[in-house]
Amino acid sequence: KFVILYLGDTGLRRGLLSMIEAIGLIAKDRVLKKQIKLVIVGKNSSDATLKKRVEELDLQGMVDFEGWQDIAKFPSYLKIANMGVSPLHRNLHHDTTYANKLFQYMSFGIPVLVSDAMAQKNLVEEVNSGLVHKEKDATEIAEKIMTLFRDPELSKELGLNGKRFISEKFCWEKVSGNLKDLYLN
Repeated sequence: KFVILYLGDTGLRRGLLSMIEAIGLIAKDRVLKKQIKLVIVGKNSSDATLKKRVEELDLQGMVDFEGWQDIAKFPSYLKIANMGVSPLHRNLHHDTTYANKLFQYMSFGIPVLVSDAMAQKNLVEEVNSGLVHKEKDATEIAEKIMTLFRDPELSKELGLNGKRFISEKFCWEKVSGNLKDLYLN
């Protein structure tokens, strides 16, 4: 299976309803329905809404809800993922902060698909580590998933770009030096 991974809080503002809608669009193709799986690792009080939508769209075989897992298990999920997603809705918080999941995905060389929430959009475009979709746009999300599904070379290149960024520029040695300079100046 082509595994699409989401790690983290599953609150509705995190965009998972749009992701589920996109999976529903992809599921219209019977062949793809057997090849693609969305794995959601996390939880929130709104999970019943997400699960209900999965049932309504008859996507039980394409969407797995793993619930919250110990962070020590995250590497096992990251190792099987073909892409990581962060479909955040735009708001002041999401436009100005980075989701930890982006760095987790990139550190494992996984290409990312993110919404156009400004902070993550700018990071992904600067690093060239994935694709960006318009928030809440299930059709565009489905198109971007299919781009990465159909182009393994592009997926590999984007994933490697992210991994290189983490190892060369976002490592403790670089970040701590910048922090030290900030305090000394």
